[in-house]
Amino acid sequence: MNGHADPLAAALETTPETERAVAALVRAADRPAPHFWEPGVGKEIYVPVEGAEIRVFHFRSPDTRARRPIVLVPGFGVIPDGFQDFFAAVHGMSELYYVETREKSSSRIAAGRADMSVSRSARDLAQAFSFLGLEGRDFLLFAPCWGASICLQGLIEGSLRAPTFLMADPMHTLWFPKWLLRYVSPLLPVGVVRLLRPMFARAMLGDMQEPTQRARANAFVYGADIWKWQKSAEAAKDFELYGRLRAIRREVFVLNGTRDKIHDQRDYPRLAAEMPRGRFISMPTGESNRERLFGAAALEFARIAAADGLPRSLEVYEKKLR
Repeated sequence: MNGHADPLAAALETTPETERAVAALVRAADRPAPHFWEPGVGKEIYVPVEGAEIRVFHFRSPDTRARRPIVLVPGFGVIPDGFQDFFAAVHGMSELYYVETREKSSSRIAAGRADMSVSRSARDLAQAFSFLGLEGRDFLLFAPCWGASICLQGLIEGSLRAPTFLMADPMHTLWFPKWLLRYVSPLLPVGVVRLLRPMFARAMLGDMQEPTQRARANAFVYGADIWKWQKSAEAAKDFELYGRLRAIRREVFVLNGTRDKIHDQRDYPRLAAEMPRGRFISMPTGESNRERLFGAAALEFARIAAADGLPRSLEVYEKKLR
């Protein structure tokens, strides 16, 4: 613990040796790959869920070293090209399901009274896993950012099951400005929000300096289906994970490697520690490598069975929290 009495304070400490080891893992995951959302690369599936259909991309793998599939649930409103680096890291190495939630532009859902809550999205995932034949199979559920928040909500409510939960940079609350969600967004028609999109982008991103995350956040803002974004964000304005995670009784791995304006590193060991069986994995790297790191870590989990717990190759990165 390097002299720290507080394990949470020590959890984000790193060493040059650790940074070099993570860099080597990330370099090994830098593989050429086609754009996974383009026709013919994988199988595009529309999965019926309550009141909607959500899109899934499915990719099989010729490599038998991965013992189980990876199920990836991306963050709030993310468009597929934000996870091209993740796909490249696992392409041809593991079976992959890329599952989009209902706030994405790809979903087929009627406007009006649609339920856009976090709880509904968690139940959508459970329905999707059943539809895809994943129930009863060993698989890794990997989710970053808001996708992790949805999965943790499903665990709290008991609506979502998976053999292994690997949650990367879970958001304890939605990162959009609360004043925007409480006092501005509900009053504005969709057409007005569309016209004011540049203002919203500035309010959300502010002085964000990280070029990769800023580019991805901008791509989301300008590619979002406005009414889905608006209603989903408003439905999550009071969402908070802190104080509720003690209800999760199963093992959950929390992974972090980078920090930026959206992702505060100090949250992740705290969130893991609040879960009775939460475990924290720290793999420091540059923010431009974030999704490639996630793919590399997920692949290590895919190469072992759920019963094996933490891959031996990643044990060195676990930080003890208790």
